Order: sequence, then structure tokens, then C-alpha cells
Amino acid sequence: MKLSIIIPTYNEEESLPGLLHSIESQNFNDYEIIIADANSTDKTKDIALSSGCRVVEGGLPAKGRNNGAKYANGDLFIFLDADLKLSKNYFENTLTEFYSRNLDIAISQMIPESDKPSDKFFHDFANKFMVFVENIKPHGAGCYGIIVKRDLHEKINGFDESLDFGEDTDYIERAAKISDFKVLRNSKVIVSTRRLEEEGIVQLIKTYGKSTFNDFRGKRTTADQLDYSFEHNKKKDSFTSKIKLNISPTLAGPHDNYHFNSKDFKKRSNINSINHKTKSPINSKGSKKIKKPKPIYLKNNSPKNNTVNGNTNRTTNRNTNIKANKNIKLNKNLDANDLNANKNNNINHTKINKNINNSNQINDKRHSKLNHKNHQSESNRKIVFYCVCGEGMGHAIRSGVIIEKLIKIYDVYIFSGNRAYEYLNAKFDNVYEIGVYNTVYENNSVNDLATFIQCMKSTPSDIKKAYNSLFKFARKLKPNIIVSDFENYSNIVSDLMHIPLISLDNIHMITEAKIDFPPEHQADFLKAATIVKLYVHYAKKHILTSFFNPPIRKGRNSVIYPPILREDILNLKSEKHDHVLVYQTSDSNYELTEKLKNINEKFIVYGFNIDKKDKNLTFRKFNEDIFYEDLRTAKAVITNGGFTLISEAIYLKKPIYSMPALGNFEQILNGYYVDKLSYGEYHEDMDTEKIINFLNNLDKYQKSLDAIKNTDNSAIFEELVSSIEKYSKK
Repeated sequence: MKLSIIIPTYNEEESLPGLLHSIESQNFNDYEIIIADANSTDKTKDIALSSGCRVVEGGLPAKGRNNGAKYANGDLFIFLDADLKLSKNYFENTLTEFYSRNLDIAISQMIPESDKPSDKFFHDFANKFMVFVENIKPHGAGCYGIIVKRDLHEKINGFDESLDFGEDTDYIERAAKISDFKVLRNSKVIVSTRRLEEEGIVQLIKTYGKSTFNDFRGKRTTADQLDYSFEHNKKKDSFTSKIKLNISPTLAGPHDNYHFNSKDFKKRSNINSINHKTKSPINSKGSKKIKKPKPIYLKNNSPKNNTVNGNTNRTTNRNTNIKANKNIKLNKNLDANDLNANKNNNINHTKINKNINNSNQINDKRHSKLNHKNHQSESNRKIVFYCVCGEGMGHAIRSGVIIEKLIKIYDVYIFSGNRAYEYLNAKFDNVYEIGVYNTVYENNSVNDLATFIQCMKSTPSDIKKAYNSLFKFARKLKPNIIVSDFENYSNIVSDLMHIPLISLDNIHMITEAKIDFPPEHQADFLKAATIVKLYVHYAKKHILTSFFNPPIRKGRNSVIYPPILREDILNLKSEKHDHVLVYQTSDSNYELTEKLKNINEKFIVYGFNIDKKDKNLTFRKFNEDIFYEDLRTAKAVITNGGFTLISEAIYLKKPIYSMPALGNFEQILNGYYVDKLSYGEYHEDMDTEKIINFLNNLDKYQKSLDAIKNTDNSAIFEELVSSIEKYSKK
């Protein structure tokens, strides 16, 4: 026999028939079904026997699955929960992919048994998370179709029966240590949303977020620690009943699909009673309507110099032609012609009246909803969602340049987080906050473990932010298109709501172009390529911005343009004075500064958020005007591998000594091409002799830089507008 399907049950007379019917409907019949029942008091066993299933003794989830496996005859086991259903061609898709990928254990992905957009959003996120971590920390979010070879199950001694929560993840982790595990791409099970409806998304995210975080720390979490009950609500007419069971260890019903409380299970030895508690029906909507905001305009009170958390915040207001007219207020009845008249020449964008509605507020009072009705029909302007990666400042600076031009043509709404959100919120109205994945650096190197732990801790709140802003606004405003500068939640919304997405960033050079890189960084490349593909993989088109120009991979709808630069940089006249500008994104990189003291040169150092002089080093806190002047007059630049500063240095013809943060493949790639194109040197250490040698060869790099023909941002902007017009949803 090919397949043994093992299903633990306890009082599943309502759910089990749906699963059994979905199994019988498959175009595959080489299987047996084993029901491991924990002494159900309803018709579960009768339903199983009448359907031709074999019924054996069950218990808690681990015990039930293990006992079912003891009686199994198949070469492969599939462990399912009773409240699942199988998608069409489930067995065919599962077995084909399982064998073609030479796997020993795998898990299916999830489809919610619900049409609610929020349910689809959260389940899609869970699927992407499992795929993301499959090679880092094999993980299973519930027993949603674990398929495993019999000999592997026996080799790891089955499920750990001492665990009352997370036994499925523990099982996968132990199996993956000695075999090949993957999340199947084409295998989908339909999952019940009853626990989501009962507990609410916030509580469910906290519960599974905490357990997942502990898993990645190597700790197991019990149901008691999570205050987690295995009971469920059963609907009866218009009421919802909670069923609590006191159950003995030998007869315990399993998992989060079954109706008993794990605390009572530990205290009682016999089934004594069933206590019903009524509960008000759950409001499936759970939130008030969101008023449609007005289109975005430049703020007229943006500070000239702005520092966020002591880090670079380079506003682009200086030397722009946009002036604020504080005496004009935008009336909601202003038509498109009146609006365009105010935009000619020195555009007088107006300060907008903000009507704050606390019940609908997405972030804080700075993100007020604006009175606006039927704007698209009045102005015939397309609605564009512009989603910006919140890690670092490069994405925000680049996006700000494009958005300043874009708002003259379209209604633009911006979504970002962290410093990028604060930077963009200082420049524009209608900027909304979403969660951000942040890389943790230590001694100029990426700390993968600390990064992942930080990601686990922030994921629950990040998901909530993304849902409450980006997803809900997309449902309300129905944007024609999404533009993403390497922002991952936009990809999920694009997929779920069928909104076309255009990617505009430099990161996708890693996957869209045939790049060269140091061979010793193959592992870094594979890690980066995996993350990049997960972040944005439904783009209609990739518009790439880069200072190097490798060939595009075959079959890709991608184009490469020169880096996007702020008007302030484009307007600078480069000169060569006697100092070297040093820019560090890590304020703990004191090893570099100590080495620079031994070199007979003058260094101006940014990134440590201090103003002081130390021998030949002048430390500066960031100030936009002063930084521009120091960059404009520097004879060379020493930096990491950050794309924005490298691009600005190349435009101003400044030789570059690049020391990328190790483990950050994008920075490694940028530094590598700086060296390859002879714009400077790429090194992975802070050797004093190498810095001296670089400074002695500035004329060589200056010659290569002087041969570059500088351009402005017009070509890439025209490409973006053309793509928006081509791919926008009607």
C-alpha cells in the first residue's frame, strides 16, 4: 500500500465527514484511513467505521498519531487533523512533488475555509513564513498535512508524547536534522478558521508568535505557558457553546482541533462532566469603516535639516522649486483643472485640512484621514500605492525623489516603517506605518541569529500593522497599481487582491541580472536570492536602478537605469579638498577609527552621532547641509556597501574604499562592482596598509570615474509612468 492517512479525533462528528468526503473525491485510491480516536462521546467512531476507516485508540495529538502509525501498512504516512479538507488533486500534487524533489518529509500549505480577505491575508503570510524558514529552521504551523516516509518516522521514534503544544514542529525539526524537508509548493489543505473566529487574530498571533519565537530559541512552549485551551466553540442555533472536558491521560483528545482543556486534563483522571458556557456571536467584521483619504501632496512644513534617531535623514526639500502657500486650503470640491492650475511652475501645494477620526485612525494623529469622496471619478487620476522598505534610509530617499514627481500625475498613498516612515512622513501627507524587517549588525557583520530572533519578536505586531493599514486601505481605495521598493507586505496584498505590482529597486539586481560576485560568497548569494524572491515575486515588471549594468536574465521583464539621485546631489559642483569622508552605518565600528588615527590624512567621520575631534579625525553628527559640503569637497570616500552613498560618490566622481558588512550580500555586490569597474577598492577588512595603498592610487580611480557620463532621473521616471499606464488595473 502506498499511503496511510492518520487522523486523531475526539468528538469530531461535525468536521470528520467533510475531510472523509474530500479524501474520497480524490483521483487516487491507493490508501488506507486510520482514525486514532480518544474515546469520543458523539458519533465520530460510527462515522469513521461507516466510511471504511480503521479505528484505533487515540489520545493527545502525539499519542494518537503515534498509535495510528503503529497500525499503518503504507510506505508513506500523511498526518491530518479532522477539521481539514483536501484541495482538488491533493494526493496527485503531493506525491508528484514529494518524489520529484527526493524528499523524506514535507508539509502542505494552507487555504482558509473562508472568503474573508483577512483570513486569506494571514494564511498566505503563514505559508510564506514557512517557506522562508524551511532551510533555516524547519517549522510547521499546525499539523496541516505532514507527509513522511515510514522509516524516517520510526527512526526518530515518532512524535514526542510529552509535549502538549508544538509537537508537530518538534517532529519536523527532529526529522529535518537527518533528512530532507521542504514546504510543498503545489500541495494545499483547506483549514478551518474556527479558532481564528473564536479567539480573534490579535490573540492568535500572540499565541503562535510566542511559541514560534521560543522554537527559534530552542525552547519548547507548553499549553499552560500560553494559557492555551484545546477547547472549541460549537455553534448551536444563534448561540456558541464552549465545551470543557475533564479527561484521563489514556483517553485524552488531541490538539487545537479538539474540545478539551489541557489544564483540566492534567488534574483529572476520568471524564466527569461537560460544562456548557454561552458566548455572544462573534462579529466577523470587527472594525468600523475607513473613510477614503485624499490624495497625497507635499507637506509645506518639512524641516530643512532633519535627523531621525540620530541617523541620516536627508530631506530633499532644499533647492526644490516647490513652495508652500499657507493661505490656500484645498476644498474637496476643487476640480482637476483648478488643482492642475495650482501646480504649474512654482507649484503651490496646499496644506490640507485634516479631519481626525479616532476610531478609524491607522497610526497616530499625524496620519489623519482626510475628507474625500469619489476622488477618482472626479479627477480621473489613477490611485497608486507606493510601498517602501523601512530598513535603512536609501529606499526612502530614492522613493521620495520619485514620489515628488509622481504626485503631479497620480493619487499616491505611501506605506513604510521605521526611519523610512518618519522621513517620508516629514515630506508628504497620507503616509502610513507598517512593520519592518530589520537586519542586526555586529562589528560590521550581519548577525543572522540575532536578526532572526528580532524578526520573530516583531512579526506579530508587524502583521497587525500591515493588515490595519495597507490591506484595509487597499480594500477601501481599490488602487490601480502598487509600486514596491523592496517592501514585502505589498507583495502579499498584490497577490490576494489581484492588484498589479511594479518593482522599483536596486536589490532585484541579485535575481534579475547575470551578476558577478566573489565565489567565496556563494552561500551569501543563495541566502539573499531566496529572501529577494520571497519579498517580491509577483511583479509585472522590475525596474532596476544600478551603477553597474550586467545583462538581464533570459525571459525576465526587467530594465536597468542609472541610480536615482536627489536634486540636491544633482546640483552639487564637485571639488577636491584635502579630507576623506568616512561614513559608517554601524556606530560600534571603533576598530576602523583606531586604524585611521595611524594614517597621515584628515578624516571627517559620520555615523557615530557625536561632534568632536580626536587627533586627525573630525566626528560629525549628521547635518544635511554640512554633509553635502563634506561629500562635495572630499577627495575620497570610505564607506560600507550602501547603495545610496556609493551612487552619490560615483556621481560626484569620488574614489571609494568599500568595506561591506559581511553577510549582507547586497553590500558585498556593490563593493565588488566598485572594484571591478575601477571606481575604487573592495575589501572585507580594515587593514591600515590597504587604506594607505588606496589613498596612494586615487588618480587611477579618478580616471575611471571621470569617464562616466552623468544623467538625471528623467529616464527612469518615464519608464515608471509608462509601466503604470500599461499594467494598471482598470
